[in-house]
Amino acid sequence: MDVLTTSSRARPLSALDAVERRSDTEIFATKLVRADDPYLVGHYPGFTIYPGVFIIESVTQAVRSEFDADLTTITSVRFTTSLVPGDTLRVHCEYVRDGEILMVRAECHNGDGVRAAQMRLVFRVAGVPADA
Repeated sequence: MDVLTTSSRARPLSALDAVERRSDTEIFATKLVRADDPYLVGHYPGFTIYPGVFIIESVTQAVRSEFDADLTTITSVRFTTSLVPGDTLRVHCEYVRDGEILMVRAECHNGDGVRAAQMRLVFRVAGVPADA
């Protein structure tokens, strides 16, 4: 059973459908919330919502599309509306890199443009010496 990737991270469920780097400091990504996504089964039966931890995972996967990085700190996170099957999660990440540290500010919206979440995360870029 191959559960781990070559970098010893658990292979996550896909939390993104598309990722686009728009500038040297911005990443945009989207995820269609599908009723048959395996992590939605039993998640609030009768009122199925996309779990907040998967919104964080969507942001993390967007960052990892550009950097070999590990999430080290969730500085802040605020969920402001739910995402339900049929919604499209739109992720906008702005980041600043300082050596091995990547500071990310993310805004997440549903397909109607309503903010679903905002967060500040810190990542450590792999392969960069601590004193770089």
